[in-house]
Amino acid sequence: MKKSFLTFLVFILISLGILYGLNKQQKSLQPEEHEVLVRLVLVDVIAVDKKGDFATDLTKDDFEIYEDGKRIPIDSLELISLKEPEFEIPEIEEIKVTDVPGRKKRFFVIFDSINTIKRMLDRSRNRIIEKLVSLVKLGEEIMILELDDKKGMNILQHFTSDEELIAQAVNKASGNIWIEKSSETLSTPGILLRPESGKHQRSDTAISRFQEFSRYAYQFETRVRFEKTINSLLTLLNMIKDYPGRKPVLYISGGMPALSFEELYSSRNIDVAIARSEVAASKVLDPFRVLQKSGRRGGQSIINDLIHFANSHNITFYSLDPDNYLKYVLPDIAFDNFPRQVDVAEIKLNELTNLKFLALDTGGEAMHGANKFEYFQKIIDRDLTYYYELSYYPERDKVDGKYHKIKVKVNKPGIKIRFRKGYYDYSDEQRESLIFASASYNPSLFNQIPFDARVVPFINRKNECILWMNLALPVQELILGDSDAREMKILKLNMWVEDIKKEDTFSTQVNIPFVLTPSFRDRLKNSKYFGYNTRSQRLKLKKDKYRVIFALYDESRGEIGTVEQMLDMPSLKDEKDPRVISAIFGQLVESKKGGIKPFSISQQDGTLQVSQFKFYPLGLNQFKRRKDISLFLQVYSPQKKVAFKPRFSLIQNSKEQGILLSEVMDESFNKKAGIWNVVFKLNFEGFSEGDYTLRIGLTDSSTNQGIEKKLQIKIL
Repeated sequence: MKKSFLTFLVFILISLGILYGLNKQQKSLQPEEHEVLVRLVLVDVIAVDKKGDFATDLTKDDFEIYEDGKRIPIDSLELISLKEPEFEIPEIEEIKVTDVPGRKKRFFVIFDSINTIKRMLDRSRNRIIEKLVSLVKLGEEIMILELDDKKGMNILQHFTSDEELIAQAVNKASGNIWIEKSSETLSTPGILLRPESGKHQRSDTAISRFQEFSRYAYQFETRVRFEKTINSLLTLLNMIKDYPGRKPVLYISGGMPALSFEELYSSRNIDVAIARSEVAASKVLDPFRVLQKSGRRGGQSIINDLIHFANSHNITFYSLDPDNYLKYVLPDIAFDNFPRQVDVAEIKLNELTNLKFLALDTGGEAMHGANKFEYFQKIIDRDLTYYYELSYYPERDKVDGKYHKIKVKVNKPGIKIRFRKGYYDYSDEQRESLIFASASYNPSLFNQIPFDARVVPFINRKNECILWMNLALPVQELILGDSDAREMKILKLNMWVEDIKKEDTFSTQVNIPFVLTPSFRDRLKNSKYFGYNTRSQRLKLKKDKYRVIFALYDESRGEIGTVEQMLDMPSLKDEKDPRVISAIFGQLVESKKGGIKPFSISQQDGTLQVSQFKFYPLGLNQFKRRKDISLFLQVYSPQKKVAFKPRFSLIQNSKEQGILLSEVMDESFNKKAGIWNVVFKLNFEGFSEGDYTLRIGLTDSSTNQGIEKKLQIKIL
């Protein structure tokens, strides 16, 4: 499997020579950095005086700013006002007060239903609704999302200031009922250990096996929660990163999973060598290299890079834990004379520490404990009223793709400040990698580009296939669109493939260039879709089901769309009955090229060679009424010889509307695979426009055994 995935999906680029001669187009970046034009870096600062109020009387001379330890001249200072002030701001010439009401309307709330105990969330719902409603009264518009175990980052409510809709969205957040149950196994008293020696019981005892199982099972479950949490948060960051100004996010969570048990074990007289081996195994896969480093990595390293990514886009986290801590203290009292194998209170502390890092290192605050809601009101009221915006020019004259640390100092006594700690100077390639990663993790959230795509298995042998990919790209909206002045347009396609258990995953990318000459534009002006086809190399895919996600990115417009598909892989090794493997509509075009093996897919343009024709697949099962629509079938038959008699009929409203005239254009039987390859020409002229079901019936004349397949089609 691994070997096949290493060679998986080698795409053939169209017009390769043109691609190498292209200069990359410059594109506009976020208003926060202006890297393309002036390379200005903006740093938002929250300044608090001794009373806990926002300090509104600071000037540019009160601040110092450092990048990578070197002091940088401050270009400008603005005091950003996000609502009508409740007190008069002192008239100081050095302060420019900018009223930006457009920025005040975006506040993001995430309910972490992967890592938050459901009953604790239920206890706090009314208080949370109360606080969110108070934000609405301050003029905020709120988007509410949920980090869900199955759906990833799921939108519960788009931006609204409707108090009833906010309450409904909060009540939809589910929480997790399994966190406590999985951690209870770690609370087993210390009779499972020999405290006097600090060693485990003999490995062949039943109790020792139970102990090992419970610890490793919990660690596996924790790693899964960690991966889902990071991937979903990354999706959120990519969703909101282009909003202007400072972007506050309220993250309601019981804690971010902590992968390392080393500190817990070392405090419990347990073999540290075992702990270190477990820490080494507790790493997550970062297949897109979205957090700047490749391979399998440790949890804390990934959290740090997630923080760096948030800082790079002025995204500030405020964490709120709805849990209480009494239940973590009582078990220590109950088992005071029987030390447990792992202290659950320490696990909770580690998870809260990760949550605090996320908030504090992005310029926000962590709200935990008994007074969290009172603290929440004070912090949010203050932080959503004003912030200072410092600007400076980095000394680099071009993007370097590296992370740069920022430190801000204030010279006025009694003032405490919070600010983002750095930013990535992202290259175009890094930005695109992040976009594709988020679209693959949560495809339903990325639908700016409408297009259709599918992947079909093309069988070579019983245990071998080619993945055949067919796309339908909307011409007017996507290819031509607003690009009348462009001579070249490039669409970037990423395909992500994973089996259901996520044991095998792979991502590959291809550029689809269009040379927009006048003749090409004229040829497309009356077309609705442009078909694009390509193929993989030969693969041995052993799983029954795969999840395929196509992500298409239009760099010129900064838009992305996705198509998700479940791919059923035919298992023919033990199959005894005939069946239709695949059915694809297309058009036959005469081809004078010789020496090409019939019923082979071209690596150059993804077409199927059929006798003296090329078969161009349609990305959609819709076409105009005509007499020459072609249909390619792959039919498995365990018999060495096959003589199927076809019958094609159209069904509408559960009634047969008529029989289609058909003609075999070419056919071939693959003995090694037991596959009948055949192309029919079908006549749809006698049918009216509308949606139909095409019923494909094949009867083996020698055995009188029949097989059937149905396709949904549309006649235009």
